[in-house]
Amino acid sequence: MARFAPFALLAVAATAAIILTGCSAETEPLTPPASQVADAEAAAGFQAGSLVGVWTVQEKFDSPEQPFIAFVQDNTWIASDGCNRVEGTWKVDGNGVMSTTSGPSTLMACDGAQLPLSVTLANYVSINGEYLTITSSDSTTTTTLQRATDPSVGPQGWPIGYWTQTRTSLSPFLSISADRTFTGSDGCNLIGGSWAPGSAASQSVSFTNVTSTMKFCEGVDTWLNRAASATVQGTTMTVSDANGTVIGQLSSM
Repeated sequence: MARFAPFALLAVAATAAIILTGCSAETEPLTPPASQVADAEAAAGFQAGSLVGVWTVQEKFDSPEQPFIAFVQDNTWIASDGCNRVEGTWKVDGNGVMSTTSGPSTLMACDGAQLPLSVTLANYVSINGEYLTITSSDSTTTTTLQRATDPSVGPQGWPIGYWTQTRTSLSPFLSISADRTFTGSDGCNLIGGSWAPGSAASQSVSFTNVTSTMKFCEGVDTWLNRAASATVQGTTMTVSDANGTVIGQLSSM
């Protein structure tokens, strides 16, 4: 049965309180080995390139996916608390001082780690070998991660997250969760259902068991109600109907 997110999700701002509603607030701290205490970058200055990659927590959670933070070379980031994903941009200077932006998130509650919040509030990062420490903007909390070695941990090209057209109150949107369900709106009616990944090469996804409310909204183009599949390229999702005809596009940024 499809589950619908509150319609107020249309007005979601990039706030930390909304990003991680319902997810566990505590993670198991990591302690880098003594042999890695000496950080070579401390002398040479922080190298932004060393941040690129996928980082995760040591603890395993009973969640749809392992929590992670992925920093990408193009200065974008994507992070998961185990249930919900958030995306944004990042910058870091030679002293490790970080600034970030973040977008909206799905709102699924489950066991997880507040890694998207760690990035959203980050103002300083440091790296000791294979360990990354993120210090929050109030300098009172830190998150220590290790570089992921499991290839199944990370973004994996799945379209998990919040996809919208114009970010207005009547904009069509899809909120796609890691548990293979989605909710959203066609600009008039609430919709929901299940999704399944298709070809990894095409980064495609199919939508099934789609349900919808049946309100009439004059002047609203309800094209998203006919979504049957989609392909993802970068931050753009191209949506097609059951006949394979392209009916519209959504963006994750």
